[in-house]
Amino acid sequence: MFDIGFDQAAGLRSASLGHGPSLMPLASPAQPALAYEVLCKMASRLTDLGDPVVILDGTAFEPAAAQPNDGSPLGLQRVLQDPSISGLERPADDGEWLVMPAARGLQSLRLTAQTGGADAALSRLFAPFASGVTLLLFATPFDLAGILGGISGRALVPVLSQPQATIDAYGAVKVLHGAGLSPVLVPLDGTDPPSRLPVQQVVRTVTECAQRHLGLAVDHWPESTWAQRVPVSTLSRQVRPAGALVPGRATAFDVMGNGWQQAAHPLWS
Repeated sequence: MFDIGFDQAAGLRSASLGHGPSLMPLASPAQPALAYEVLCKMASRLTDLGDPVVILDGTAFEPAAAQPNDGSPLGLQRVLQDPSISGLERPADDGEWLVMPAARGLQSLRLTAQTGGADAALSRLFAPFASGVTLLLFATPFDLAGILGGISGRALVPVLSQPQATIDAYGAVKVLHGAGLSPVLVPLDGTDPPSRLPVQQVVRTVTECAQRHLGLAVDHWPESTWAQRVPVSTLSRQVRPAGALVPGRATAFDVMGNGWQQAAHPLWS
């Protein structure tokens, strides 16, 4: 215990961390279907890393009265209300990733955030999912701001080669920034069709507008970097083994986000 560089707490501090689910928000544009390619390509790149991915589609409504085994798709609202559902990670049909309609569930989480804060909403969202799952939350900028407002985490903004793309992307950046999140533009790699607005032109315009009007330097992540950048930029809860205490902290959880800044600052990329 008197060796240089070691003390009685060294073993506890070196104990490995298990990690629970993690969350990456993506802002949907005015026409959500136009961004599905971005969503699916990101899910594919993350799945290639070996961890399961769940897409929570906040632009799709769950059936209002879905019951187990009635053939309806498993929706977020049901898993939030049914404590017997846990450990979700992969689709029952052996598909590449689980896709869940989530609009009603997000309405419920917004109410949770309004009454208990974003930390309570995140804890409730994470509860039904297995450790190691990456949740891609695809929802309007207003829903993301309403649920995650005050957490200084990344939120991705798809950039499309569409006439409305500049307005959609800048609007999302403005709403997310106003909620305390850090928006990041995510354009697809590849060649733009001649009839469409070049994606890199949209990126430049949105970046310049954000700098000029919001005083905000917006980063952008090319598709080729998603597999490296997304996993280290998710909102997550790292769970320490029982008894592994951290000096100065009484909690057993470290969560990347503004509500838990002691854990956040060294972890964001």
